[in-house]
Amino acid sequence: MTMKSFGDEDTIFEDMDVLNPNEQTYQPEALPEREVELDQIHSALRPATMGSTPLNLIVYGQSGQGKTVGIRLKTNQLQEYANEADMDLTVVHVRCKGMGSSYHVLTNLVKRLREKRFGPGEELPSGHQRKTLLNMVIQNLEEIEGTIIIVLDEIDAIGDDDYILYELPRSNPDGVRLSLIGITNDLQFRENLDADVRSSLGEDEVRFEPYDANQLRDILARRAAGALRDTSFNDGIEDYRHLQSGVLTDDTIPLAAALGAQDTGDARAAIRLLFRAARFADDAGETIVTEDHVRKARDFLETKAIESGIQTLPNQRMLALMAVTFHAVNSDAPVSTTPIYTQYKSFCEYENVNILSNRRFRDRLNDLADTNILNKQQGRGRGEENKYTLAVDLETALENLPKESARLGDVAEILREKDSAQTR
Repeated sequence: MTMKSFGDEDTIFEDMDVLNPNEQTYQPEALPEREVELDQIHSALRPATMGSTPLNLIVYGQSGQGKTVGIRLKTNQLQEYANEADMDLTVVHVRCKGMGSSYHVLTNLVKRLREKRFGPGEELPSGHQRKTLLNMVIQNLEEIEGTIIIVLDEIDAIGDDDYILYELPRSNPDGVRLSLIGITNDLQFRENLDADVRSSLGEDEVRFEPYDANQLRDILARRAAGALRDTSFNDGIEDYRHLQSGVLTDDTIPLAAALGAQDTGDARAAIRLLFRAARFADDAGETIVTEDHVRKARDFLETKAIESGIQTLPNQRMLALMAVTFHAVNSDAPVSTTPIYTQYKSFCEYENVNILSNRRFRDRLNDLADTNILNKQQGRGRGEENKYTLAVDLETALENLPKESARLGDVAEILREKDSAQTR
């Protein structure tokens, strides 16, 4: 078999980046399905054009609903206005995913503010107390001056530690008109904050409701028109009904949109599905993307998502999964909470890990069920426990548990050896 040569292959792609779901690779220039939400964001930012302070804002919505893109579109638009009007405006974006506390958000915010002042390459501050970091933020804000909008994306990552949300809006740095925008997937985020924190943030909020299948069709159509050859709109109207394509069957986009609508209306998931389907066709040297490619892409992405979900589990969820897996090696019958908890405690003692209470352990099992790693069978009536089984096949679970040299790898190796012994 001859190795493929770069540059010699035909392709259905015109600009592959347009169909890439990664926000760092491509961002749309408009969100026609979000005109109402963009107008609400506009209203909160508009005071900056009047010499006043933009309003604090909390933006809600599940993953893939256009929250981050919407904020970037409007803050970029405001920045363009500021440049033309000679207005002193600075917008700082901080992605909070994985930070876990106000302390980590503050350290990243100090770094980002320093980069606004001195250019890229500033290091994260370390070894400081939380109050000192807050003062460092305020000092940098005062050095920058003017209207400053701080966008904290995935702010729910800080959990119960809302120190930054209380202190920052009340900091009143000299010479600064400060606005705080929080973006969150947690629809109950505001309600879970203390009353004084809610007061500090103000009342303005924008909710991005899930896209429906028709909206996802139009979104996918615009991406396809930019990404694929022989694909464009009739009469300059950019919606699915006016899309014509020589590389997509009539059912390709509707199926991808329908599957995306089932997945909480996640546009990013629908785009990822169409992108993967187009790649499957293109890699095979085929010139048409069909329903079969979409279904193949769905199966592929679901498997990858589960594998990644298992591999990146926090320790306590991983131990809960291992306890269920221990029973799955013996039998595929559903197992009630008590024997699972007993095995979990044994694994915790083996690894010298803190043992959760029974109630908190049940929460971890439910988390695994919510992410489709476990199946949950609800107990009937008072006193009957829930039962759990693996939602993935045993081989997939065992393969994606930690390796022997990794944290919790010893327990994972015990399970793999137990399975090998059972199958001999």
